[in-house]
Amino acid sequence: MRFVLPVVFSAFASMPAYSGLAPSEGFSGNFSVLAGFYSDSSNLSTEQNSNQTSNTMEGDSENQGLLGFLGTVQYTFGESLTHQVYVGTTREDIATGTIAFEIGYRHQLSGGTILDFSVLPTLISGKAWSDPYAIGVNRNETDVKGNVGRLQLTNIGGTAFQTDFAIGQSDVDDELSGTQNSAGLTDEEIALLDRERTYLYAKAGYRFILPNQSGLLVPSMVYFNSDAEGGALSFDSYGIELNYAKRIGRHGFVVTLDASDRQYDEANPIYGKAREENEYGAFLAYEFGGLMGYEDWSFITLLGLRTIDSNIDFYNSEQVLASVGVDYKF
Repeated sequence: MRFVLPVVFSAFASMPAYSGLAPSEGFSGNFSVLAGFYSDSSNLSTEQNSNQTSNTMEGDSENQGLLGFLGTVQYTFGESLTHQVYVGTTREDIATGTIAFEIGYRHQLSGGTILDFSVLPTLISGKAWSDPYAIGVNRNETDVKGNVGRLQLTNIGGTAFQTDFAIGQSDVDDELSGTQNSAGLTDEEIALLDRERTYLYAKAGYRFILPNQSGLLVPSMVYFNSDAEGGALSFDSYGIELNYAKRIGRHGFVVTLDASDRQYDEANPIYGKAREENEYGAFLAYEFGGLMGYEDWSFITLLGLRTIDSNIDFYNSEQVLASVGVDYKF
């Protein structure tokens, strides 16, 4: 799920009046509390019924409430305040719909370029079905373990260009994909469903400050590659992303739209054809500052929708997120 549970607009604003990465040396950050609703229809989600009667249809929406505690702590240092270490769920990512725990280091070069190195130990870790295709038996949960390393460059050479690169790897503890399926797959066919994999992600964008204070626009091109042990799960994805940010007095919002086309390398032996998918996402982050007269408190809300349209119905899915909360900056 790309949604990850405050909202900040500094990532899409013009350069701040102060030089360096913060106005002063020392600790700063934020803490948010969010409550809301989440819905997911993916057959791959462990929130689905463990005993499925068919693996040829899309899943039913499973709804649940959510309570999220998010935040980031950062420490800025150096003679010109050009060094910063941080830990938490970065506000820039949350504002565009990506929520994950991150540990990193930023450095601002003399020419204005900001280098950001980080690791995201939870982004691709979690729970999965040991055999998501099993029919007529209880599917068992297993752990997915992995890690991601990330490099971001912002204000490259003092310009408005920005890039985001990441590499990662993951594996499934109890990988049984295809072994409990009535299709009677051979060992070679089962191997095509092995989910152990490495990832490569690259995004490049340009920040446009629109005239007459009408907002900030960041169009980006995105490439994503998954190189799995099983060829039926290896893919290349090409996409576009558009971010728009606007602040009006105490109100601020960021809208993110994205679309991608994903092509898999080999045919899935259960369905006799290679997966082809189109993925679409929309995300809105809103902030009302100075809540009840307190400058450091804000009301925030996050709304998101993500759909996958596949040529194999089993992989069709829709995810919806709606949440409200408060954010405190320090």
